[in-house]
Amino acid sequence: MRCPRVAIFDLDDTLAESFQPPAPEMVERLGKLLEIMPVAIMTAAGFPRIKDQFISHLEHSPHISQFYIFPNSTTECYMWENSTWNVAYSLGLSESDRETIRKAIRETIAESGVFEEHPIHAPEIIDRDAQIALATLGLEASYEEKRAWDPDQAKRKKLKAVLEKKIPQFEILMGGMTTIDITHKGINKAYGVNWFSTKLGIPTGEMLYVGDALYPGGNDEVVISTGIQTHEVSGPPETLTVIEELLRTCTTRH
Repeated sequence: MRCPRVAIFDLDDTLAESFQPPAPEMVERLGKLLEIMPVAIMTAAGFPRIKDQFISHLEHSPHISQFYIFPNSTTECYMWENSTWNVAYSLGLSESDRETIRKAIRETIAESGVFEEHPIHAPEIIDRDAQIALATLGLEASYEEKRAWDPDQAKRKKLKAVLEKKIPQFEILMGGMTTIDITHKGINKAYGVNWFSTKLGIPTGEMLYVGDALYPGGNDEVVISTGIQTHEVSGPPETLTVIEELLRTCTTRH
């Protein structure tokens, strides 16, 4: 692996199992990585979850200013300045937009037939103001159930196709193993990567993105167009291996 000057990580099914907290070892190794380069998390999850699961363990690090958070599918960015977390930008959805999206999701759930064919857990709509997500198996399904439900993305591709006809004015992407994320058109992880590159003054080609959804239609795939280095992982154990390799090979601070 070519040593990058910046490392960016997806969260669910990359740093942690979907909707679960990360292993303590993962947080500890991220803290070590902060000592040698800027690190960002780009995720569909909201800022409160990241604050609880990562920031609370890392914010006493002398290198915390190297940590950047892009929650809600990069519709927002948080950075550490003047001893507090500040919003660098926020591109929230209006209430009218959110209601349009929620209505389209409810109709898609009813019309697609996906959930009648494969009932396991009831789907849930997760509204985070800046982004709305369809958790197809809700929040309580086990890792094994999620992994088995849509291994080839066929079910979510069907849902995505219906949603794209109903609300073509929004960005619709598949995340992790069971989620569909919806934001403003053009606001996705590629937007976040390009903004971050400009902010740091570091070319995208000298940055690394690590995620599990770099497959066609996945919410990580869009970063490829930026020219960033990418590394697809199958889950947190492989991500930990990538971080260990970065710690071994990137021995000087950038």
